[in-house]
Amino acid sequence: MPRQPIPDLFAILDQVMRICRDNGRQFTDTGRLDEIQRLLWNTRYRRINPQGLFHLYATRPPDQIEGPVILVTSHVDCEEGISRCFCEAAGEGLLRGTFDNAATNAAILSLMLERSLPDSILVAFTGDEEASSRGITETVRFLRDRHIDIDYAVVLDVTDMGWDEHAGFTVENNFWDASLGKKVIERVGRLNAEWRFVPEAPEDIPPYVPPERVIPCEAEPDESWQLDELEVPCFSLCLPVCGEMHCDIGVLAGRESFAVYRKALGAILGDASSQPM
Repeated sequence: MPRQPIPDLFAILDQVMRICRDNGRQFTDTGRLDEIQRLLWNTRYRRINPQGLFHLYATRPPDQIEGPVILVTSHVDCEEGISRCFCEAAGEGLLRGTFDNAATNAAILSLMLERSLPDSILVAFTGDEEASSRGITETVRFLRDRHIDIDYAVVLDVTDMGWDEHAGFTVENNFWDASLGKKVIERVGRLNAEWRFVPEAPEDIPPYVPPERVIPCEAEPDESWQLDELEVPCFSLCLPVCGEMHCDIGVLAGRESFAVYRKALGAILGDASSQPM
């Protein structure tokens, strides 16, 4: 069968702009999850969990994966104040939309559709992030019950940090050891891009982070905080936006930032096509 053309990042973003809700126990509106499944239908990715507040995708059954896995998590639930999902041009290279968290859903889907990520990477689209992060808790429990070792996790989200600095992305909530931290900072440092680091503890900035990249305040909570409680090494890769994330008006994001963010994500995950820009 001929390989299907890969939609571009903004086409994927448009397709995942669907409401997704849960009640803290199960998904109650699966519009976005259905679109994700449709996009991945003709790829090697298959959902490997039958139920729960997460949809976990892998290129092979878990028992066939050798060694520890890297878990990428991108929540799909919409905050209660959101009644519609949209993306539109806002002039001057800006987009306005309900990007929390469709923006990063689209970024990881773009890399999955390119088939360039290692088989050791599992991708979880989680629910309940806007409330109690039960989706990521269930994901970790599912993997541990099957004796699958998680090397580390990368949490994908939007942020209100880095906007004033014109950053294309931020690295936040560094719940990691020095080995992982150095690798992440080295990989994003090779990119010809503006980015910022927002620590989990402002009084404890890792020495390998360039001082000019640091925003010296505590990062906002996201699924990384729950992963840290579960003793999973992790950090967040975030797309800077401007505005109130949890309303129908939407937030602003730089159009170019989407491509920069996707490039950074590919560089961190070992995407073979992600070379310095």
